Amino acid sequence: MTRPLTVSATWLVGVIEELTRQGIDPSRLGAPWAQHLEDVAAPTRHLQLVQVRRLWQRAMQLSGDPLLGLKVGVALPLQSMNVVALVLMHSGSLRQALGHTVRLQQLVSNSGRFLTEPAANNGLQLVYRVTPSPVAMHPAQIDSLFAAYLRLLYRCMQANRRPTSVELPGTESHLTDHYETYFECRVILGGEHSRILFDAETLDSPWQAADPTLLRILLGRAEALLTTQGRSDTLVDYVAAAIAAQGFSEANCDSVARSLDLSRRTLQRRLAERGSSFRQLLEAVRMSEALEGLADPALPLVMLAERLGYAEPSAFSHAVRSHFGKAPRALRDELVGDLSARGKALGISSHESSDNPSSTCEAD
Repeated sequence: MTRPLTVSATWLVGVIEELTRQGIDPSRLGAPWAQHLEDVAAPTRHLQLVQVRRLWQRAMQLSGDPLLGLKVGVALPLQSMNVVALVLMHSGSLRQALGHTVRLQQLVSNSGRFLTEPAANNGLQLVYRVTPSPVAMHPAQIDSLFAAYLRLLYRCMQANRRPTSVELPGTESHLTDHYETYFECRVILGGEHSRILFDAETLDSPWQAADPTLLRILLGRAEALLTTQGRSDTLVDYVAAAIAAQGFSEANCDSVARSLDLSRRTLQRRLAERGSSFRQLLEAVRMSEALEGLADPALPLVMLAERLGYAEPSAFSHAVRSHFGKAPRALRDELVGDLSARGKALGISSHESSDNPSSTCEAD
């Protein structure tokens, strides 16, 4: 059982608004973003990582602009990063800000992890490692993250201080000049890593406008949010484990609450405090498991639908369409294609059996 990873709603709302400004109709993004934008906007709400990745893939299909990620990232409002943006702005130096980034990043997104590693001449590199998922992270989504993050840092750094270089994978090198215009430094495209390199002098130059007293207050708030998120994650883990133990067909709010020695009302209240509900969590875990199953071409869709508690294949198909914007078969083709492409890039041979005879009776 895999607990769904999430992305902050404040970040996602900023992305959707910028995609709209770039001429993309939210209703065409493969999920009902336009209708539910107000619900999504709750500051404590988190959305599934896989949904956000699907959104970016669909946006790039609709746009076709290779610079869309950069354009969205540089235009995102500071509020998109909530308290993390304020912590970074009032850090005493870039080195301190990078440390806070690594510590607090999960308040914004679980789509990947920032790590700091030593670089030449006492410098430092900030490396971004994508969280594994059946749904691949589109390079444009990484572009948007790096563009938004560096734009925030540039507001704090001295005008003559910039990274030594930025390295991004998945983008053609002929666009280098455009990327260097956005990032204001040397850019390496199509590389193996996603990372930013800083020299020692840039790392330790003081940020004149930083307020250490305010920083302490902001860090206290951020740590409290991390603790709250940790409790939320623990509750989600317990509920997800109970659902897995009972089975998707049998699990319900009453049975799960009893297994956790809680009343139904207490479980509902605690989930509501975390911006969720039992029904939303059940569907989130179910769709997370659906992705894992769809990524396995040898698993018949009818069997997967039964495993997830759907009485009819058509109900499973409708749920997948509503959640991911594609029918199960089309999504499977995409997932298997992504896995195959990644395997070839790593030199791993692929032996998918996508023409399994059992697929002829599976749901669309």
